[in-house]
Amino acid sequence: MRSVHIICLIAAVIVLSLTATPACAGFNWENNITVDTHGMTWGYTEQYTEENFVFYKSYIDSDIGNDDGYVSAWELLKVDSITRKSFYDSIMKDMDVRINDSSSNVHLQEIDSSLSEDVLGKVYERGEVINYYKVTYSFDRTLTELGTNIWFLAEPETNMTVTFPAGIEVTSTKGIDNTTIIVHDSIATLTGTVGFEGEVTVGYAENATFKTSAPKPNGNLTSTPDAPEDKPVPQLPYNPVDEILKWLGFDPKR
Repeated sequence: MRSVHIICLIAAVIVLSLTATPACAGFNWENNITVDTHGMTWGYTEQYTEENFVFYKSYIDSDIGNDDGYVSAWELLKVDSITRKSFYDSIMKDMDVRINDSSSNVHLQEIDSSLSEDVLGKVYERGEVINYYKVTYSFDRTLTELGTNIWFLAEPETNMTVTFPAGIEVTSTKGIDNTTIIVHDSIATLTGTVGFEGEVTVGYAENATFKTSAPKPNGNLTSTPDAPEDKPVPQLPYNPVDEILKWLGFDPKR
């Protein structure tokens, strides 16, 4: 995905450019992708600190707002609207998700964003801002029906986490470094750092051993009939004469 951050570009369209650029000091970009059977969500976390926090606010005030040295709520709402449209236009022009080298079965459904209110206030006040974005996609068929690998166009040199549906294992990775794969409750999660080209391909396959099931006993299992329920033995009333006859060696008749 082409990043919406702008500080490292030193250009007039900083936040809205969506061109792939390496991460820089004072800026952090995280990718959190959840792949489901019939679709996926791609969440982004964008963080500005240090000087970039001031640059970011200055850009909003001077290029989006009224350049009065103060970031107001209406300026932030305007940035939110422009950013969503930039995401949409960029993805529709060049889809950033492909399955088996094709995006024909992948469709953009929704773009959501949550810009931090910490950006409000005087431009030259220092602080930190964290923005969240989420893009939702749908698939025409199930993930395994469509293919065996999924490709992402991501921000170079940023952290990425990809979580697959239960029962799917990661078979190969390309374009992502420092990878770690964790499987918990039959769910595989891949983490790593996107390479400098920004293209990540993950191979996957269905793995029946990942699916949760009841433990199987060792050896052959032979079915046996249910044991009859224990019924209480009827108790005879106590008779002292019977006890005396038993003591003498006689079995009283009943």
